[in-house]
Amino acid sequence: MTVDQIAARLIDAGIAPDDARHEALLLAERFAGISPARLLADRGREMDSPALAVAVERRCAREPLQYLLGEWEFCGLTLKVDRRCLIPRPDTEVVAERAAQLLPPGGRFLDLCTGSGCIAAAVCALTAEKHTTGAALELVPETARLARENLASLGLADRCSVVTADLRDDPFGEEDTFDVIVSNPPYVTAAEMDDLAPELAWEPREALTDGGDGLSLIAAILRLYRKHLAPGGVLLLEHGWRQADAVRRMAEAEGYAYAALRDYGGNVRAAELRIRAE
Repeated sequence: MTVDQIAARLIDAGIAPDDARHEALLLAERFAGISPARLLADRGREMDSPALAVAVERRCAREPLQYLLGEWEFCGLTLKVDRRCLIPRPDTEVVAERAAQLLPPGGRFLDLCTGSGCIAAAVCALTAEKHTTGAALELVPETARLARENLASLGLADRCSVVTADLRDDPFGEEDTFDVIVSNPPYVTAAEMDDLAPELAWEPREALTDGGDGLSLIAAILRLYRKHLAPGGVLLLEHGWRQADAVRRMAEAEGYAYAALRDYGGNVRAAELRIRAE
């Protein structure tokens, strides 16, 4: 196969042409060991690689590129990703970067629904000079192990512990407070799950949806973790682009002051919440 032939097959499988060409280069580099620069200089180069052929077949079946590569970049960090975790996405980088901005020197953060550990790792890396520490919470034991692997591989395990628990059980004591609490919880509604891209079917369902209106985990965080905010602390909650009004109403009912955080496309992507002064 040539890189153009791979791209053509991906396009036939329903992948957008621009994405298909980029993905063909990444697959060839990963499974045939040929750099994109060499392939772009010699687009007709034949690659006889059984591993590449298998990878192309899997991608044509719409298995996510990130799972095939086994790693993905988030906030400049290379993270191991597989079917244990939700794939890190650029919109969530906005949330991680804002959490790092808000975290004071020597501050402590909590990342709920950590998944791959991408937010926790990014916050640690972006605040290294502030000497911050944190904790991350994950429901699924296998996914929590992946988060620990990523933190360890990045040299961040000593700055962020990973707790395996259901956030609705609130495993933290009354004395545990955090300057920033951040979360990318499951917020896709059950109805929306039927209309998602085919790749989403490969990702853990419990990381995408609560099986209902997409707001139950957000409601639990608002209710249970207010007491874990340090004085002046901030709660950052990622949510769906159509959920901003509902999240604002819920947050204000729980005594939070609300501000919107927009993603790179200008959509309201997260709620920035502080306990409202009495």
